[in-house]
Amino acid sequence: MTRWLSRSGLFVLLALLPLLRGVGSSVPPAATYTFGLSLMTGMNSELFTLFIVKEFEGAVIATEPITRGQFVLQAQGAVASKANPEGINLFRKYQVNSCLPPEHLADGRVVMTDCGVFDELWKLRFWEYPFRLSEGQHPGKGWSEDPNRPSARQQLLLSDYGILYMHSMAKGEDAFRLLRDVSDSSWVDNYRKGY
Repeated sequence: MTRWLSRSGLFVLLALLPLLRGVGSSVPPAATYTFGLSLMTGMNSELFTLFIVKEFEGAVIATEPITRGQFVLQAQGAVASKANPEGINLFRKYQVNSCLPPEHLADGRVVMTDCGVFDELWKLRFWEYPFRLSEGQHPGKGWSEDPNRPSARQQLLLSDYGILYMHSMAKGEDAFRLLRDVSDSSWVDNYRKGY
């Protein structure tokens, strides 16, 4: 069945034509990638998990776990990364000083292969180290007010980084802010005891 436009319908269509021309020609938004961090146990028996996070229009659509070493190399721009396509040192950008080389070696040629701040992350969740240790090992006490999870007050502090629940993750700038703050003794003191 064929339908014909009325004269007024044709004028409306002609008036809308310039607007309709731009509808299909724009480039659709692309997914973006960033780094993520969760306090859930992950690869290699680490008491945290690190990710490359794929987001589309603000929603996480995929995560890819990465090792601690991969995170450190990619975040400082030493190796190519979807989450750091410009290859800048994100530790420097977000002032995670514990993941930067000492001042006298900071001429851009030194590549860090690890960062000690990751050894502190378990303390956010536990008050005692949860794995059995070899004779003579002692990683210290955790910072959690409850045995296996942060208290409600501590969870409120973590929510500022996007960690609303234990299975949540800090991502993007929030992940680097958390790494920076875990290295700050006054932040740790507030997390442990509150002010």
